[in-house]
Amino acid sequence: MSDYRLFAKHYDAVVGDRTESTKLLVHLINKHCPQGESILELACGTGSVLKHLNKRYELHGLDSSLNMLSVARKKVSSANFSHQDMRTFTFGRTFDVIFCVFDSINHLLKLSDWKKVFNQAYRHLEDNGVFIFDMNTLLKLQRHSDNPPSVKIFQKNVLIMDVQDVGRGIANWNIKVFEHKKKNSFEMYEENIKEVSFPISKIKAALKRFSSVTIIDANENKPNKHSKRLYFVCKK
Repeated sequence: MSDYRLFAKHYDAVVGDRTESTKLLVHLINKHCPQGESILELACGTGSVLKHLNKRYELHGLDSSLNMLSVARKKVSSANFSHQDMRTFTFGRTFDVIFCVFDSINHLLKLSDWKKVFNQAYRHLEDNGVFIFDMNTLLKLQRHSDNPPSVKIFQKNVLIMDVQDVGRGIANWNIKVFEHKKKNSFEMYEENIKEVSFPISKIKAALKRFSSVTIIDANENKPNKHSKRLYFVCKK
């Protein structure tokens, strides 16, 4: 997994506000755990999702990137943040809702690591609690790899993103940021972020400890061959 050491300070400016894309997650939490009070986000990044849940819940977040957590602590001062790996995290308590969104789990390149996340989430859930995660499908990763490099100008900086299939089903996001310094002077730094996906059947098999698993796409429809992002709602 990338630690976003270089990209963290520009992350929010590049990905934008998460308000619209967080609405489905909030809907799923309200639908499947309406009485929930405590929330833990795995791979919380800069806290852009947690800030939309700030008024109602007791919030916790963890991330393996100290740089991302530094931003998150300033953005959501009421939340409790922890520097931990989502495969091995441990708390001396349980939560009503645990979630991992915006394809964070795709950054784990082995299915065995996905299983570690599932097991840790199960252990840290209250009875009848829910674990929600989303993922980019194999189709979406392939579509990204087929596209030409993209260019984004933000503030006075420039980002070039090139996604390539590097084999074994792995899509590599090569990110180059040209950070404006003064006049026509820029400093370039580069980061590579990898993602992988797996067939739904294998993921469902890895979730067998949960009492029920509901899978939908971004429109709340059943998964189909055209689905690019899927959401898993796993009840303990």
